[in-house]
Amino acid sequence: MQKRVLSHEEVLVKHMRWRRSPLAVLITVLLLVLGAQVSLTGADEVQKFTLINVIFDGTKVWLPSSLIVHEGTTVELTLINKLEEPHGFKIAEFGVETVVQPKATTSVTFTASKAGLHDFVCHMHPPHVGGQILVVKK
Repeated sequence: MQKRVLSHEEVLVKHMRWRRSPLAVLITVLLLVLGAQVSLTGADEVQKFTLINVIFDGTKVWLPSSLIVHEGTTVELTLINKLEEPHGFKIAEFGVETVVQPKATTSVTFTASKAGLHDFVCHMHPPHVGGQILVVKK
């Protein structure tokens, strides 16, 4: 059977379906709770998150797909690639760009120096669904 490549529009539709799923609601609630915990910590501390690259409904995604930190916070991301091929991770605004090898783990550290909503993407496979990091002012 020949594997069909999804168009950008089809990927967006799948992503929107993902946002309405019960799992997405659960993840969003967990992120809000984690966001509340972030607000209790000082900006001098390192905020650590683990993101896992998986296939969800036929689309490669980083989970969780949303993170919340305070401006000025040092952020450490542990990136786990559960897939059989290398996968990229990039946050352009913070100069983060790395490749996680198949079945491997890597870490990146950066300072969330600019408030706003910033995308993270797979720079190797642009159609894959990335995510966002919300940096809130102190």
